[in-house]
Amino acid sequence: MKAHLGDNMGTAVMPAGANDHPVEGEAIDLIDPASGGTCGVLGQIDDERLALMGLLVRAHRRLSFVLGQELEEACGIPLVWFDVLIHVGGAPEGRLTMSKLSTDISLTTGGVTRLVDRMVEADLVARSNCPSDRRSVHVILTDKGQAKLSEAITEHIEGIDRHLMTPLTSADRGALKVSLAKLVNGSC
Repeated sequence: MKAHLGDNMGTAVMPAGANDHPVEGEAIDLIDPASGGTCGVLGQIDDERLALMGLLVRAHRRLSFVLGQELEEACGIPLVWFDVLIHVGGAPEGRLTMSKLSTDISLTTGGVTRLVDRMVEADLVARSNCPSDRRSVHVILTDKGQAKLSEAITEHIEGIDRHLMTPLTSADRGALKVSLAKLVNGSC
């Protein structure tokens, strides 16, 4: 992948097997000029590592923004609340400690405390004392939280279909899955 110095437009050379997309070896724009997005100074550096990392970050941001916006419009909850509901709902015995939740959703303990406070006010989660450790507090789903989780999962899956699955061919999705699994399971 190349990024042309000075024009703020990244380009990539497509790998073999990119089917319904530019032909092998054809450069494609990494930045949609219509969106006004650039990679700033990093977009001016001819470096495959920076171009690839930029694409990964921007794809994540775009998907998170669009899926979060649609989830909030359809279900009335922000994406981070959905993240909490998923982690708590999928936890053993349907409960997580605040510190485990903090780690799972990558927020500080103070951030999780404020987030859980708002979700308790919305009656989606509740706090429960840990029977084996009085210093520990668990987060559990309320009935309303369980219902909201079910509703949000349906909407989220539909959004994933629209914004992740449909734009990619089956081969694209397979290659993306293999590549991302290597990164997730790597020695970072």
